[in-house]
Amino acid sequence: MIRVFGDSTDDVWRNFGKDDPYFGVLSHEEYSRANLTPAGMEKFFKSGETHIAELLALIERDAIPLRIGRALDFGCGVGRLLIPLATRFREAIGVDVSEGMLTECRKNLEHRKLTNVLLFERIPNLEFDLIHSALSFQHINAVRGYDIISDGWSKIAPGGLLAIQLPIRFTGSRAAWQLRQLRNALPILQIPYNILSRRRWNQPGVQMNVYDLNVISAILLGAGAIQIILLRHDPDNSFVGVYVLALKA
Repeated sequence: MIRVFGDSTDDVWRNFGKDDPYFGVLSHEEYSRANLTPAGMEKFFKSGETHIAELLALIERDAIPLRIGRALDFGCGVGRLLIPLATRFREAIGVDVSEGMLTECRKNLEHRKLTNVLLFERIPNLEFDLIHSALSFQHINAVRGYDIISDGWSKIAPGGLLAIQLPIRFTGSRAAWQLRQLRNALPILQIPYNILSRRRWNQPGVQMNVYDLNVISAILLGAGAIQIILLRHDPDNSFVGVYVLALKA
């Protein structure tokens, strides 16, 4: 459902979890409910395996110590990145605000007979050796996102690692960015866009937000980070993005 003012990003993901969970994770038509095939499903999860394997290889390349005790994937969706984390860590925690996403994630975990995973709608009060997130914070208003990052950091164990992907710059025109911001503030403007794009008229729009690296660095360094490394990771062609890797003292 599209609201007139101040669309709730949580509600958007609850709707995707209920109506089209795989498309909500990776917005390619091949992953929409109407088009998803067994081969497409295999490609979807293989992309998650590749993503985590490449990230952990970069962490190892940069000699960042990483314990394999408990990992958390924030915005886990249907388990695309949570599943490869669960095969590498003794315990994995998935967090997603959408119960529909978590329901689908449980099915995928059961299908793979993974029993070392717990799912929550909020970050639980536990200690983690790794808190990871990709393609999630970009859909959360940055002011709220900073608070979530700070809360997550407080739950990383000493010597643990934060690894989060964030967009930091929009590469389009100023006018295009202002239109995006207007749509965020007035989600009802998504309706004509959907009609012109031949989508379902009431499909909710997805926010794309950018984060300030100065703010992120101040939060993490002020809370005990001893090392911060940036890895280039663009969310799409319209944004410059990074993985922020922060090691706790």
